[in-house]
Amino acid sequence: MHFSTVFAASALMGSALAADHSVKVGGNNGELKFEPAVINATEGDTVTFKFWPKNHSVAQAAFANPCEPMDNGFWSGYIPSSLNAAEESFMIEVTNTSKPIWFYCTQGKHCQQGMVGVINGQANGTGNTLQRFISAASSKQNNVAPSSTAGTGGMIMGANESMTPSSSASGAGASNTGAASTLEISRGVVFSGLLGMFGYLLV
Repeated sequence: MHFSTVFAASALMGSALAADHSVKVGGNNGELKFEPAVINATEGDTVTFKFWPKNHSVAQAAFANPCEPMDNGFWSGYIPSSLNAAEESFMIEVTNTSKPIWFYCTQGKHCQQGMVGVINGQANGTGNTLQRFISAASSKQNNVAPSSTAGTGGMIMGANESMTPSSSASGAGASNTGAASTLEISRGVVFSGLLGMFGYLLV
């Protein structure tokens, strides 16, 4: 019994220590890019998109259809900023590392101008690279924004780190994508649970 409790605590600690990858959306000098544009994540990691001037977004796409929203993909909505990083950010959780997760900015012609990125780009060994995605995006006539609710497939977070779930945040990671899903618990809640569990073990 004691061993199984310790094992459960260790497993919970492993999930609590999952990495958070910060991605800068745009730049303080108006750059049209995601930085970094290539993220290597493991299952359970989170990716937090932090928005810089002027008014950007992040939406999930399929490699074959850049600048177009993928069915059940995530969508931040437009998050404006005038000087520094916006007070709100958008976080997704990586729940499946077997497929690349492609994304783009839906504002204006930002996607066509190379404002795209990928999580785990080499995951399935197809040879689909970010440069090929950028090249395909540059020839797209339209840059399409999703019709889903802003915040779908992730969490919109305010400056105080509280999480605001979307009313329809069930997109990315469901059924056919396996890419990202609603972040259901904050790291603070996990940490509190760990403290409580270790307190029990020490008694």
